[in-house]
Amino acid sequence: MPTREEMQSLAEEIVGSYEDRAVSIAELRETVKVDLKEFQNSRTAMGRELRADLAKGVADRKAAVSAELKELNRTRAAMSKELKTDLAKSVTPLKQDVGGMLKGFNDAHAAMSGELRADLAKVRLALEEEDKKRQSEAREFRGELGKVVAEGKAATRTLLRDFGEVQAGARDEWQKLTATIRAKRGGLVVEVKPVEPVAAAPVEEVAEEEAVAHAQVAEVTPEITAIRDRVFEYLANHPDGTRLAELEEEFGLARVQMARVVRNLIDENKVEKRDLLYFAI
Repeated sequence: MPTREEMQSLAEEIVGSYEDRAVSIAELRETVKVDLKEFQNSRTAMGRELRADLAKGVADRKAAVSAELKELNRTRAAMSKELKTDLAKSVTPLKQDVGGMLKGFNDAHAAMSGELRADLAKVRLALEEEDKKRQSEAREFRGELGKVVAEGKAATRTLLRDFGEVQAGARDEWQKLTATIRAKRGGLVVEVKPVEPVAAAPVEEVAEEEAVAHAQVAEVTPEITAIRDRVFEYLANHPDGTRLAELEEEFGLARVQMARVVRNLIDENKVEKRDLLYFAI
């Protein structure tokens, strides 16, 4: 067990050690404070140097970029001048080439137009000759058709007249027979109805049938094309039907021509015929 003296000595050592540590800490604080101040001064000086170096670098970079831009502009101006010179040299030959091409095109176009006009004139002459020939044939056909129609009318009138005479003779013989029978029966009156004569087709109906039949093979002429719309409109405005003779009188056409118009409208399913009447469909 330690003695009193030992404890006192230990306490004195501890106190002395504490004081030494306090002095050491105070010195350390002063040293750190000095070091921090020097570090701050050094950092400040370094910042000034860096800003100065940066300012100098920016100025140098600006000067270098400015010099490069000037050189670029000079080079571009020189290149532009060379290009303008080369373009001016090539424009003249190009104009000459284009002018020659246009002249050749115009010459070829003029030659082609001349050939086309010549060919068109030949075709027009051929068409005119063909049209004249067709009109001549149409006139001949109309003349022949008129003759056929006239002969048909004359033959029809003759047949009707002969038939009327035969019918009148038969009627006389029937009356004689009736009178003889009545006399033999002692005067007894027996009413005997005479045989009704068979109704013959009217001349107009026969003529219409013949005209329309011939018109079935007739050519569609420009005259027919020009008037058929008017005929169709007229028939459409007369829903009760119209005879061929009425159409002839209305439009001032011959029967053959009107029959062609009506035949054309029938072929196009615009007009239909019922008995002797024509109706717009």
